[in-house]
Amino acid sequence: MISVLLSKVNGIDKNVCKEIKKIINKDYKVAIFPWAFPVELDADKLENEYFKVGESRYQRYIDFLDNIGINKNNIVICNCYSDSKTNLKRIIKESDILLFPGGNPEMLYSKIVQEKELLYDIKHFKGIVIGESAGAVLQLKRYFITAKNNYYGYEAFYDGFGILNDPFYIDVHTDSNVNYLNRLKEISLEKKIDVYAIYDDGCIVVNRKTNEIKTFGHVDIFK
Repeated sequence: MISVLLSKVNGIDKNVCKEIKKIINKDYKVAIFPWAFPVELDADKLENEYFKVGESRYQRYIDFLDNIGINKNNIVICNCYSDSKTNLKRIIKESDILLFPGGNPEMLYSKIVQEKELLYDIKHFKGIVIGESAGAVLQLKRYFITAKNNYYGYEAFYDGFGILNDPFYIDVHTDSNVNYLNRLKEISLEKKIDVYAIYDDGCIVVNRKTNEIKTFGHVDIFK
């Protein structure tokens, strides 16, 4: 029951890969949910444009999984348009790792929770959950997005999947700008909860059973 929270899967600190490798078996099965697209697609566009085999977005995640020791033959790309709810539930049940890529978190939330009704399956998944950017913040019950990172250009709080018990908030793609960091401090004080600021080379690994938190690379903590 491990959650891996990243800003980016590429360019992360080398110690992150080493840490993740410690909890990975080469035979683990991985399901990728590339559903955080900016606008509505269809089955064909998702498979042959947005997440096309061999192209940059697809390859970024395949390379990351290869770097942590996953056999490419054990990777399944889930399609929210062509895969049935029953099939997706089966895939989740048979997987050891769920990978939620970055992108538009509201789109990913809508597909998982409202359209495919997979929230229970994901929330109670006992394996490893890896989230990048949107896929990281959505693991919380409640998360925030700064104006810089929000598609709509303003700071806001949203509901997440609740995979984690929310012992903290996270910020992804953290900016070293003083005003930006001061706002994260303010959020921590206002909400009375720690804020972990994950820069693009940083990572948080959380044991969901014990709530033990480890940080790697560049991660700031505001208490």
